[in-house]
Amino acid sequence: MMKRTNRIAPALGAWLLGAACLVAGAARAQDEVVARGAGAAVTRAEVAGLSRSLSPEGRARLLADAAARDQVVRTLLAQKAVLAEAKAKGWDKQPLVQAAIEQAQREVLLQSYLAALSEPAADYPPEPEIQAAYERNRATFMAPRALHLAQLYVALPPGADAAAVDGAQKKSADLARRAQARGADFEALAKMYSEDKASAARGGDLGFVPETMIQPAVLAAANALKRGEVSAPVRTPTGFHVLKLVEVREAALRPLDEVRAQIRAALREQRAQQNVQAYLAKLAAADAVSIDDEALKKALVPSQ
Repeated sequence: MMKRTNRIAPALGAWLLGAACLVAGAARAQDEVVARGAGAAVTRAEVAGLSRSLSPEGRARLLADAAARDQVVRTLLAQKAVLAEAKAKGWDKQPLVQAAIEQAQREVLLQSYLAALSEPAADYPPEPEIQAAYERNRATFMAPRALHLAQLYVALPPGADAAAVDGAQKKSADLARRAQARGADFEALAKMYSEDKASAARGGDLGFVPETMIQPAVLAAANALKRGEVSAPVRTPTGFHVLKLVEVREAALRPLDEVRAQIRAALREQRAQQNVQAYLAKLAAADAVSIDDEALKKALVPSQ
């Protein structure tokens, strides 16, 4: 069964390319300008188009990241400036460029029309098909074993010399000793001394981490702990980790309710592809097509 993913990068790249190839019309020229520079402008309508092209997650990430928004706008302004320069020089009139534009237009028309034709009915798939797909793909929906960890972290700068390594090791060993003491407050120690600011703010809590995402040395140390125990310092390329095992969650099948939307989307995409193939096969049926094979072979040989 196919998986659907929503990524900001592909959607953003496609939008930037598409927007840079549009010729601004009178209506767009009158739209509110949100950025200007390099002899071009970005309008509110163009930003709204970007927003519609992104997944909710991608839109939220862009809203939360001022640097990413800035880069999007600067890239679009630069592309539009280049586009204006190319058109001013008649670049779009070159035969090869015209052929590429026409091919792109045909591709957009073809794909959008086929997408409209192949869209499954709104009530597809029915619940029994969703259930059957869930049962067929149980391995796909297994949540891996995960460890709930907390840490005290002492960083090592890139290229640290022997003295820096020794100092970090001694600091982490002291933190481990204090965290292992009877009645120790691991959370307070992490907030005060851990050098991973994100987890330190949570008392060192890393949450549940799938074991497939844990570095081998850290995983080996964590697996040797009992619930509530604290490890000796574990060295990784970036520093020393003093670990506390909070809880272990064994591998388990994710409930159907948790993956129903994912299954429904995959089945709809699969059905749409089947509809497209059936439609194309019908149009290209053997009794509906006449092929001059000799002429075809001549056309495949480049002209001198």
